[in-house]
Amino acid sequence: MTLSEYARRISTPADEVLAPEYKVMQALRFTLDVRQPYRGLKGVLMELLNLAEGKVGEVEGVETGGAIALQAEMLALEMPPKTAQTMWRAKPARKMEGKDLMDRINAAYSAARTILDGPALLTDAYFLFTPSQVLLAALHLADEPLTSFYLRTKLPLDSDLRPKILTTIAACAELLDSFIGSHILSKDERATLEQKLEGCRDPSTRDLVGSHAVAKRGGDGGEEAEEKARRKKAAREKHLKEGDDLFGPSLNGKG
Repeated sequence: MTLSEYARRISTPADEVLAPEYKVMQALRFTLDVRQPYRGLKGVLMELLNLAEGKVGEVEGVETGGAIALQAEMLALEMPPKTAQTMWRAKPARKMEGKDLMDRINAAYSAARTILDGPALLTDAYFLFTPSQVLLAALHLADEPLTSFYLRTKLPLDSDLRPKILTTIAACAELLDSFIGSHILSKDERATLEQKLEGCRDPSTRDLVGSHAVAKRGGDGGEEAEEKARRKKAAREKHLKEGDDLFGPSLNGKG
């Protein structure tokens, strides 16, 4: 997302977004590479769509015939439970077709993305689980049968790591599912917290836009910058006066 687009979405001038950039970087200890599950979820979507079309993708040891078998297995998957967060529902009295499978995959992706944009950010999920675990947990909540099928293409049933990985994903999904929208702070509650925050805010961060502009010009900002400018001006005038005393005024008679 570009800076201009981000600033437009939060209704804030771009300069006010850039002004605290270095403060935020320092607070993060210059951690610039932040891993997130969005790109991984997009990759899962692409793999599932390829499998639904009968393409092997990254499934190891599967030949063309095996790819067709995987496609058939996807068409025969159980329907998402009623508690699933996907909006997709099978049409009654109709056999599952390729288009229906595509719709199901896209609906699961959309639901998982909604979970990542909400509960994943408003719970402790990012502190306790890796991005891949978070995205698989979100996909699990969106469409459990489809997620189980995808994991079977990645984790052999006889893998020693499979039980541990599935348990971790289930724990993450439980945490995401425990989020309740009513726990979000109201506008009045946020205003009260803002007042408390203002009382303990670092004075140097009150006018980040102005400080940033002064820093770009090479100044320090505030009263210190004004005092330094006055000292420089006084020193310059003193040097000029001393030069006149030593060599005399300029030839044109002007000081």
